[in-house]
Amino acid sequence: MNIEKELANRLMNEGESAGRQEAYNIEINFYEVVASGNMQKLEEFLVYINDTQKFGKLSSNELQNAKYHACILAALVSRFCIEAGMEIAVAYNLSDIYVELIDAASTAADVAAIQNDLLRTYCRKMNDQSKNRVVSRHIVIAIDYIRSHIQESLTVETIADSLSLNSSYLSKLFKQEMGITLSKYIRNQKIDVACNMLRHLDESSLSIANYLGFSSQSHFIQVFKKTTGMTPEEYRKRNYHQSWMKGEEEE
Repeated sequence: MNIEKELANRLMNEGESAGRQEAYNIEINFYEVVASGNMQKLEEFLVYINDTQKFGKLSSNELQNAKYHACILAALVSRFCIEAGMEIAVAYNLSDIYVELIDAASTAADVAAIQNDLLRTYCRKMNDQSKNRVVSRHIVIAIDYIRSHIQESLTVETIADSLSLNSSYLSKLFKQEMGITLSKYIRNQKIDVACNMLRHLDESSLSIANYLGFSSQSHFIQVFKKTTGMTPEEYRKRNYHQSWMKGEEEE
C-alpha cells in the first residue's frame, strides 16, 4: 500500500475536519475527567459516550476493532493519569492488566464492559490519591466538592456552605491539614485544568476562562501568569502536544 496516497485519498474524502476536531476535544476532556478523579462526571460521560460514540474503523472485524480502540484508550488514560500524579509503575501495570483482559475478550460487548471498568478503576485511584493526604472527613468532602464544581466560581464561603461549616473554621482546618490555603488550592486546581487544556486543545484563553468560571479573560491570564510564570499563550507555545513525548525522550 502507498501510505501517502492512501492518506491523501482519505483526507479528500473526509471533507471538513470540524467534526473530527469536536470529537477530539470531547475525548481530551473525557481523559481529563478520569485523571481528575471526578467519579460523578465520569459516569455522566460514560452515559453520553455509550449512547453516541461511534468507533473509527481500525479493522473490518467488529471484535478486533473494539479491541484496538480499547487498547488505545488504555494507553492514553495511563498517560493522562501519570501526568496528574499517578505512579508510573501503577499506571503501566494497570494498563497491562486491562490489555490482557481486552485481548482475551470474546465479544465486543465484553470489551466495552472491560473498558468501562478500566476507566472507573483509574478514576477511583486518582480520586483516592487526592484523599490519602488528608484525615479529616470535612477536607475530603471539600476536595470532592472542588473537583466536582471546578467549572464554577468557587469561594471559601460557597464550599463552607455546602458542608454546613463556618468559613473561618474550614479555612483554618484546610491549611492545617493540606499545608496550603483553601483559596490557593482552588486556584491551583483550576490552573492545573487550564494547563491540560492548553497542552491538548485549541480552545482560546477566553473559552478556558469561561469554562473554569473566572470572572474575565484578563483575570484568568493574570492568575495563570502569577501561578506558572507564563501567560496562557506562552505556556501553549512551549507545551502544546509535547507532554507525552517528554517522558519518552528522557528514557
